[in-house]
Amino acid sequence: MRHWPWQRLSTQVVITQVLVLIFITLAGFVVMRWNLQNQLNRQYENRALAIAETLASQQTVIKGVESGPPSPAGPVQRLAMAAREQTHALFVVITNANGIRYSHPDPQLIGKPVYDDPEPPGSEPYRTGKPWTGLQTGTLALSHAYRAPTLTARGKAPIFDHGMLVGQVSVGFPTATTVSQQLAGALPSLGLLLLAVLAVGILAALGLSRRLKRQTFGLELREFAALLQEREAMLHGIREGVLGYDTSERVVLANDAARRLLHLPPVFLGRPLRELLPAGRLGNIASGEIVGTDLPVLAEGRVLTVNRMPIRHKNSRQLGWVVTFHDRTESETLRRELDEAIGLTEALRAQSHEFSNRLHTLVGLVELGQYDEAIRFVTDVSAARDALTEQLKNAIGDPKLVALILAKSALADERAVQLRIADDCLVTGQITGISEVLTVAGNLIDNAIEATAQVTGERWVELTIVSAGSDLLVRVRDSGPGVPEEIREEIFTDGFTSKSSPAGARRGIGLALVRQITQRRGGMISVGRDRGAVFTAVLPGCIRVEDASMPAGSGAALGPIAPPLPGRSPARAGTGDASGTAPSAPAGTADVGSEPGQELVRS
Repeated sequence: MRHWPWQRLSTQVVITQVLVLIFITLAGFVVMRWNLQNQLNRQYENRALAIAETLASQQTVIKGVESGPPSPAGPVQRLAMAAREQTHALFVVITNANGIRYSHPDPQLIGKPVYDDPEPPGSEPYRTGKPWTGLQTGTLALSHAYRAPTLTARGKAPIFDHGMLVGQVSVGFPTATTVSQQLAGALPSLGLLLLAVLAVGILAALGLSRRLKRQTFGLELREFAALLQEREAMLHGIREGVLGYDTSERVVLANDAARRLLHLPPVFLGRPLRELLPAGRLGNIASGEIVGTDLPVLAEGRVLTVNRMPIRHKNSRQLGWVVTFHDRTESETLRRELDEAIGLTEALRAQSHEFSNRLHTLVGLVELGQYDEAIRFVTDVSAARDALTEQLKNAIGDPKLVALILAKSALADERAVQLRIADDCLVTGQITGISEVLTVAGNLIDNAIEATAQVTGERWVELTIVSAGSDLLVRVRDSGPGVPEEIREEIFTDGFTSKSSPAGARRGIGLALVRQITQRRGGMISVGRDRGAVFTAVLPGCIRVEDASMPAGSGAALGPIAPPLPGRSPARAGTGDASGTAPSAPAGTADVGSEPGQELVRS
């Protein structure tokens, strides 16, 4: 867009500042001239009064106004004219107590009264007995050139003889000539000073204009308004959350999506970043303590992808950072469901193959006439499944949790892993937080199955679910490789994984979700080692019991550590890494799968 020179912001700033400086300079010049003129007038008034008081104290003047008649050649006139010539006064007028002139520059006025002067009576000391100074215009100040009234600075002093008022002395200096001459001599230097100040101000205005242009990137006011409108439209029109903060880590902008995803308060501008974001991985990524691209974060049950990029000026000066938050909850849910569907397809293919083998076996027994053996074969196959179902129904009771364990058992079978249910599994009471229990149990079982499937030799996973008052303990043991000591904290971090997804879904969410659920309920999640990995989760307040004397979360029945592992003595259960080790997981179980959609949809 083309801008006329006078339309530019820098030009308008310079013009405005120059006009203001000119106005201030002219106003200052007028004020200083007026002040200087008043000072000069006051000086001449005081000078005139000093001369008048000096003459009023002369005996020649005192005796002259008391004894002799007024005369143009008298001693009073001669003394007054001599003082006038020496002081360069405009006039020196001496009168007696009746106002009769004894001296005057115009000898024709000697002997005449001063009553015809247009001055107020209060300015005549021969009447008041008090000295007086001021500016007056009278017949004594008539210009000889034009016979026009002239303003004079006057000083008048009374004449006393032994305390008796006998007359007055009036001395005047012309302000129109004397004061103007002095002003004419002083004002040029003053004007040059003001012009120098004006020039400095104009140069400062030009420098400020250049600096303002650099700081605003050469943009004009209309372009600023357009950029602001475009920024607001872009920020609030996109679905991704955008958060910006400056070099002092104070938030300067956040769009609607960021406010919704991060639960920002109504007043957030200018507040420190750490006060607005929860402590943990989300705050560490946003502040730059954790670096990377497309970093996954679990926040309030939602999967966010976070990116942080610096904001730099063209000269590489750091201005701040912008953090984007992409909500991938729905897409991750779909990908996980696709993963589960792929897994289910493979499981169905394997079951179909196994079913075909069993069917061929049954057909072969029938063809051989081994009818009793065929019946016994069918009975054994169905009895194993029915026994597991009955055991789970009697020990746990909740149909949703039973269905989940049965599904995980089928999945384990297809991966050649035995899912065992501990003999001491027992849930007394109704499970209230069933969705959270399903998420925790499903993720831990999936983790254990995937880790155990990678080893050779005996492969099994053991599940223990025990209620204690209103608390619920979920423990999963496996015969996998276990959890290395150095990553037992890191495995519970969002995005930590050692596995890949067939559908490209982001892994490393399951264990983070388990820890988030347990912490939200005031429980705990720990990882230890007993041949393989041992994960123990305590969920307070998940069981509704009739006896409410035991408070939720007290863990009185569980004790500081979960009960001994099934099939082991209490002494052995208390040894090894399973006793209260900080949260972590096996290297092969760094990421967690789950029942389709459990961890994202149900929680």
